[in-house]
Amino acid sequence: MGLKITDIKLRLHELGILTLPLLVEHAFITLMGMVNTAMVSTLGEEALSAAGHVNNASMIPIALFAAMTTGGTILVAQAVGAQNEKKAAFSGGQAVAMAAVFSLLLSTALTIVQRPVINWLFAGSDPVMVEAGFVYYTYIVWSLPFLAIAQTLFGIMRGAGDVKNPMKISLFMNVVNIIASYVLIVSLPFGMSGAGFAIATARAAGLVYAIWVILSPKSPIRLTDLSYFKPNKAILKDICTLGIPTSVEQVLFQGGRMTALMFIVGMGTSVMAANVVGMNIMGFVMIPGNALTISIMVMVGQRVGRKDFDDIPKTTMFATGVSVVFMAAMSLVLLPLAGFMINVFGLDSESAVYFRQIYLSLLIGGPLFWPLAFVIPSALRAVKDVNYTLAISLGTMVVFRVGSGYLMGVVLGMGVMGIWLGIYGEWAVRSVLFAVRLRRRKWMKRLESEA
Repeated sequence: MGLKITDIKLRLHELGILTLPLLVEHAFITLMGMVNTAMVSTLGEEALSAAGHVNNASMIPIALFAAMTTGGTILVAQAVGAQNEKKAAFSGGQAVAMAAVFSLLLSTALTIVQRPVINWLFAGSDPVMVEAGFVYYTYIVWSLPFLAIAQTLFGIMRGAGDVKNPMKISLFMNVVNIIASYVLIVSLPFGMSGAGFAIATARAAGLVYAIWVILSPKSPIRLTDLSYFKPNKAILKDICTLGIPTSVEQVLFQGGRMTALMFIVGMGTSVMAANVVGMNIMGFVMIPGNALTISIMVMVGQRVGRKDFDDIPKTTMFATGVSVVFMAAMSLVLLPLAGFMINVFGLDSESAVYFRQIYLSLLIGGPLFWPLAFVIPSALRAVKDVNYTLAISLGTMVVFRVGSGYLMGVVLGMGVMGIWLGIYGEWAVRSVLFAVRLRRRKWMKRLESEA
């Protein structure tokens, strides 16, 4: 990259200010998620598999919120970079209003089709698992508006450079979730209802906290004027232009992810349980990378606002390199802990065999392929190169995650490892295509013409 020592120090300083709170936030969220999964596992492998499958399915409606969270974050970051506080506040208010209306409509629609969705998700599964999934689904769906609005507020805060408050709110939400889960799952016999109610309570509490922060005099952006929420066609158009392609990308990505998981449903409860725990571990390995995808979006967005276009590729690749280093370190720490994980999640001997295969492949494939595949497109979205990221994400998902996963996992009989090999293939191809796109700088010509 040709960076001098002083440049490296400056970049590390900027990256650290934004990323360290995000690292703490993601680490705590992932850890608490694992603790919560462990508590659900006390209800049996059917309950564990049901909760994991519904949580994975819920990523599809959550992906729809990317239109508001991504669009709002980037517009606020650009306005802050251009020192236009009024536009930043209006952008934030419009994003919140969109999130509130859309999420309520979505929850209503998902409730209407609840039984068909559950029958599809758990087709051919144990009736005990199906019923557990039905109960859990109800709470997850009606807590979506709390989550959508809270996440949009997080995006606004981060776009303004405030990463500490979203961290504090996320930690608070997870503490509430763990306490409520312990009381309602372990101490009291509320089963799956307790697990679902605990998550809904935590999301509602987080939303209240987020609203309090955004109204506080100390907030860099205060949404205290009702006019910020009155529909503004120009800003809504900008949010949609940035956010809808990202939202479509995320929905299709999660749809492909869900399709691949449906292949696993037919492989039995033991495989499903092992995969649920493997997905939890994947979240832990991805902590540094997920934090950096948010940091780089804010950093690049602010550079776009300042019209500092030449520095964007260097900043992006620097952040990607940092992600590789930290994800590799995370994998090394986790490498000797497979047996511990098996005991914590109460996996039986059959599930443990599948889990060990997933675990080892993930600790190798994660640091090797994931950073280039996901950090770079996050930067490309911030420079409005959203159509390219959409096309590549959709193409690689269909060909590799779904196509290759089905071929290897089902047709060739490789089982759950065939599915995961399809995922790694997707990451590898994404890495190459996004790195080439960043290097060729076609997106820069458009930015310069708009400046």
